[in-house]
Amino acid sequence: PDCNTMKFTLLAPLLLAASEAAHVRMEPGVEQFHSKNWVLGDRATINDEVSVKLVLKHDQRRVDLLEERLMEVSDPRSPVYGKHLSVDEVKDVLALSPHKTYDVQSALAQYNITSTSVNRYGDIISLDMNAKEAEKLFNTQLHWHSHKNAPANMDSKVVRAVKPYHLPEEMSDLVSIVEGLVRFPKLEFRPTTIGKNYQPPPFKGLEADDEFDSCGSKCSGYTTPAVLQARYGYPTVGSSDVADGNRMAVAEFQFQYYDENDMNAFTEACGLENPVEVDSTVGGNKPSFCSVGAQACVESLLDIEYAKAVIGAIPLEVYYSGTYSLYDWCVQVNDDDSPAPVQSVSYGNDEVQQTSDEYMFTTNTEFMKAGARGVSIFFASGDQGVWGRTGTSGQVFHPDFPAASPYVTAVGGTDFATQSTIGDETAWDASGGGFSNTFEIPSYQADAVATYKSTATLPDSKYYNDTGRGYPDISALGGQVNSYCIAYGGKGTKFAGVAGTSAASPVAAGVFAVLNNVRLAAGGSALGFVNPFLYQNADAFNDVTTGKNNAGGAKAGFDAAAGWDPATGLGTPDYTKLADAI
Repeated sequence: PDCNTMKFTLLAPLLLAASEAAHVRMEPGVEQFHSKNWVLGDRATINDEVSVKLVLKHDQRRVDLLEERLMEVSDPRSPVYGKHLSVDEVKDVLALSPHKTYDVQSALAQYNITSTSVNRYGDIISLDMNAKEAEKLFNTQLHWHSHKNAPANMDSKVVRAVKPYHLPEEMSDLVSIVEGLVRFPKLEFRPTTIGKNYQPPPFKGLEADDEFDSCGSKCSGYTTPAVLQARYGYPTVGSSDVADGNRMAVAEFQFQYYDENDMNAFTEACGLENPVEVDSTVGGNKPSFCSVGAQACVESLLDIEYAKAVIGAIPLEVYYSGTYSLYDWCVQVNDDDSPAPVQSVSYGNDEVQQTSDEYMFTTNTEFMKAGARGVSIFFASGDQGVWGRTGTSGQVFHPDFPAASPYVTAVGGTDFATQSTIGDETAWDASGGGFSNTFEIPSYQADAVATYKSTATLPDSKYYNDTGRGYPDISALGGQVNSYCIAYGGKGTKFAGVAGTSAASPVAAGVFAVLNNVRLAAGGSALGFVNPFLYQNADAFNDVTTGKNNAGGAKAGFDAAAGWDPATGLGTPDYTKLADAI
């Protein structure tokens, strides 16, 4: 059968009764079925709908081949550099038999689940059912959970399993994971880091470069679009300069919507040539949320205001997901006929908080699909230094996912070495960085990592995995010495300083969207997965050689150093040198 996106309706075959079928436990590495931030509620009932995705298992040899093809089209030294794959070509590489999809659907029919949809790659089956049907199919127990810190006006309830889940034996070898059953959303009902009481810090009396006053008195002393352009040197892209097909997208979750009042206020305050606007939205928008609560829409407005400040007239898209799932987001991007060539995501979690290795490796396959098709994915590296969101428990560093995935570009944060002076940067002590505990060092960064380890003063080896993928790859301003000024609050009247790698990621991604504009205008391809290019052009970055990511009063952390380091990566973008390199 055709496995493009479609609806299936199958007649339940007269086979062994579903209630008698043997079940096999899935994701055995999942040991906890609760979260400290989620309050257990009532058991789900037949009246409650459950939506999940069955992710079909690929032959590992075919996944390895996809990685090989990804690196070929992403390596500037390769004869096929920039010759990105189509959806059909990615499907051919993975070579998932349509019979496998059909077999899973036939097994589902035994449980009276006959209406399903399949993604365009044929490897993800989405199904909706009531909770009782789900409990029977997955041989588990489902309960409602609510987030303990959610504002009263926000519905943050989710249905999750409270004990291990299983699949019928005839399906268990065909499915990798079931997404939507055991992973709790990591909701943050506060901005990453925001100026005290939302008021400008005491910059008065300090000598500051003029660019720090370029957005009016409410932003005096903060990082502004003019500050970023002066430091990183990218041009202003006007409406007549936009190359065909060039776009950028940001991903938003957790009730992070946007509103025109604040975007217009930011445009006017900063005197931007191109207005801050969203050209298209996938998943909807509720601007009224931006005027409810003290911190509403801060994350999304930070992404949007500064992405547009960098990319100018290049169209900006927003992917909004109410499921809070990074996996679902990437699936959505891959199902797009023509996804934006640059994607920035300011969300993540610790590897140890991902519940299973199967989940991370399955998500990596989605990242590889996107990269092979020519999509650049940038992730914020986190805002808790080497210790991650988990903290100092266990006395080991906690690397971030997806930032530590070998198939995305991780962006760390820096500060100006001298406050309010555009020039050298230093590592922000809270910028996420280190070495993965799950993924090996990829070949594209092997030499850079080895050089760092042979020349730097390293923390005790008990804290980190010496054979793990190093991150971040690059950095941009994100620290608290000169926080970013944003307009927020839903009415266009409030301005505040916000810091974090959540600011650094859309800025760095925006620089690469501008670089894409150069390539596309010249008839070339988008840059796609940029990491091999980055490490082959390390001299195109402003090297950051001071500072340490040891936030929280901890002594242990990684020092910034000449070349790549796990505090700032290769450094911050030098647009002129990068434009020459592409």
